[in-house]
Amino acid sequence: MSALLTVRGLSRSFGGLAAVQNVDLEVKEGTIRAVIGPNGAGKTTLLDLVTGFTKPDGGSVDFDGHQLVGRSPRDLPALGLMRTFQSARLVPTLTVRQNIMLGAYRFTRARFLSDALRLPRTRREERELQARADELIAFLDLTRFSGSLATDLPAGAQRLVEVARGLAAAPKLLLLDEPAAGLDDSETRELADVLHAVREGGVSMVLIEHNMSLVLAISDQVTVMDAGKVIADDVPRVVREDDVVRKAYLGVAS
Repeated sequence: MSALLTVRGLSRSFGGLAAVQNVDLEVKEGTIRAVIGPNGAGKTTLLDLVTGFTKPDGGSVDFDGHQLVGRSPRDLPALGLMRTFQSARLVPTLTVRQNIMLGAYRFTRARFLSDALRLPRTRREERELQARADELIAFLDLTRFSGSLATDLPAGAQRLVEVARGLAAAPKLLLLDEPAAGLDDSETRELADVLHAVREGGVSMVLIEHNMSLVLAISDQVTVMDAGKVIADDVPRVVREDDVVRKAYLGVAS
């Protein structure tokens, strides 16, 4: 399997504090890589650097043959890269279906004038977006919420809506920032099944997560960060037994 995402020497400091220090990371096609570590380890900052929300001090990010450093986050969906955030960023005045449809707008060709005049192309594309959203709503078992305002949903369901919106863009790589936050054990198991199915559908993933049951259930590789550095990188069963990881992340003495 070839590397879809390759990060080399990525670094960023804030006011003298090294948030990410010389991080190397690869994601191979068709795999799920988890990034774990204690709070403040630099995990979300790493995603921000990869996706252009924060400019790195040094290093490179190659995604599917494209150098990402210096690109705007707006460029990434067209390249096949989508992400979610720690706090679900849903549009409060839109329904669940409409929020998911936003993820697929990169496929539309209608412009302002045709939108305003409701020309046939606009109506056709809107129907296609609705159909795409409805497929994902059914896939993620959100049918009962489809017409509700997204922010009226429970926190766990909002997380799933954001995942659906990312999938609506048909990404090659989906970056998930704590998708299990707010989910109970049953919902987390359902999410694991969903993410397995997503990978089987050809989408690779990077998963930032504190829920170790989810990490161990679905990850092919696990990267462990502490104080901005990578302290371990291996398959889940090896990482779980690593004494350095147990001390830094689990608080267990070696």
